[in-house]
Order: sequence, then structure tokens, then C-alpha cells
Amino acid sequence: MSRGLLTAIVVLFAGAALAAGMERWGESGDWTILIDPEKGNGCLAWKPFEGDMTVEIGVAPNQAGGFFAAYNPIWVQIEDGSTGIVNFDFGDAKFEGEAVGVFKNGVPGGYAFFDNPAFVTEFGKRQSVTIIGESGAEVELDLSGSSKAIEAVLTCQAEQPEPLKN
Repeated sequence: MSRGLLTAIVVLFAGAALAAGMERWGESGDWTILIDPEKGNGCLAWKPFEGDMTVEIGVAPNQAGGFFAAYNPIWVQIEDGSTGIVNFDFGDAKFEGEAVGVFKNGVPGGYAFFDNPAFVTEFGKRQSVTIIGESGAEVELDLSGSSKAIEAVLTCQAEQPEPLKN
């Protein structure tokens, strides 16, 4: 079996497992757009990155805001429900917030809720972001294609029966 085919199969199964309970709305480049009933039919963009890390960014209508989440099986130090500060450095724009340790399908990660629409704007217009955890650990993400993914999330959300609350 070719390495490319094996990678595609792994990504397909990882996406299917991560999307359990969610409905696939569409695609935007490397991002998969999903609808999450647990977030009040909130739409989100999901993407796998190097090193088995996956990222979600989306809308949480049942909380009147949005969220960013990242998961990686090597983050074994994360405890479910633990909290810490996370920083998002876009270069000339920086955001800080509280992240909560969560496990999704057995994979550890962090979830940060935000009600600042400028965060989504920065995420969509930048080519990269450095995420800095409370421990000082840094992860840099390539955000290529995120602008179109954010547009797709907003289009998806506009189609949902429960409108986004301000």
C-alpha cells in the first residue's frame, strides 16, 4: 500500500472518529466543515495537522460565541477539566484566554471559548499563528486556507435553524 494512500485512510478514519455525532456540511480546501448539535447546531472547521494534532474553530450558538480547540495524543500531561492560560500570537495581534483540558474520543486537548469576534477575523486573515500554553510550550500553525474555511463556517451557520446569538 502506498504511503499516500495509507495517510489518506488514516486521515479519513480520524476525521470520521472525531466527527462522531456531527454532520458533515462540506469542505473548504484542507478544512472539513461540520455541524455540531452539542453546540446548538454550531458550525466548525476541522483540520488535521502534522504530528497527529487536529484543530477545530467554530461557532457555539448555545454560548453566544465561538471556540478554538486543539487535540494531540502526545499531550498526555493534560487533565480533563484542568484550566490554564493560552496565548494566540498572530504577530501584531495577540489574544489571551482560558483553555480547559478536554478529551475528545480519548485524545487529550484544550478548548478555549471566546466572545471576541476579532479573534475569528485574525484567524481567517493570517497565514500562521503561534499558540503558547501556560507551560511556555509553543505550537505554530500554518493557517493557509483558513480565510475561506471561516467564510464556509459562517455560511454554514447562516443556514442553521437556530441563529447565532450576539
